[in-house]
Amino acid sequence: MPFGLCNAPATFERLMERVLAEVPANKLQVYLDNVLVHGVNFEMALTALQTVLSKIQLAGLKLNPGKCKLMKKELVFLGHKVSGEGGRGKVTAVWDWPTPKSLTELRSFLGLASYYRRFIAGFSTKAAPLNRLTEKNRFAWGTEQQQAFHTLKTSLCQSPVLTFPEPGGEFVLDTNASNEGLGAVLAQVTAKGERVIAYYSRTFSRPENNYCVTRRELLAVVEAVNQFKHYLCGLKFLIRTDNASLK
Repeated sequence: MPFGLCNAPATFERLMERVLAEVPANKLQVYLDNVLVHGVNFEMALTALQTVLSKIQLAGLKLNPGKCKLMKKELVFLGHKVSGEGGRGKVTAVWDWPTPKSLTELRSFLGLASYYRRFIAGFSTKAAPLNRLTEKNRFAWGTEQQQAFHTLKTSLCQSPVLTFPEPGGEFVLDTNASNEGLGAVLAQVTAKGERVIAYYSRTFSRPENNYCVTRRELLAVVEAVNQFKHYLCGLKFLIRTDNASLK
């Protein structure tokens, strides 16, 4: 790939996808120069690794041995700790983040925190005081913002392990709406009980703030189904809501 190419990331990603196109998704995840090869046991992981290495060698590409980690039960991939149990957000950078002193620093923290929002139930509600502050022209840090900042950091550092979806398992979608926003939890029934796959939340827009309770709860259902449609499309799944009218 020539130096100075304006769309170099997209070109490189397209190259990697073509080279590894025949490797199924249950054995490989690739993003630019980050390649994650996995298997449910040692033998399957080794077979998948041999397949990927042969594809890379056939394409004339080389790997940097110093950056390769082989046969790990847990590692960090694209900012997430990944293991056989599932994935967890990388929390060290969040916990050590200092209290913002300007809108620029606050937006930087919210950008980092939002990257891990799928690990946190009710993320948008917890971050609402901070998001409202970014809409103003002046920085006015008060007790409400400090409490929201601490709550958000604590929640991110205690983020649960999200499990990977299993073929054939029943999906359960819990939805809810509050005065500030809506939220949803996508889980799956497994042999170990219900395991969380992902969280979703967002704040209401100004017109949505005028909705009645039933419309807010219905909006939560519609938004949640649309958010997780790549998991739910074509399958029967259970929707749980505490709104009597929707039931």
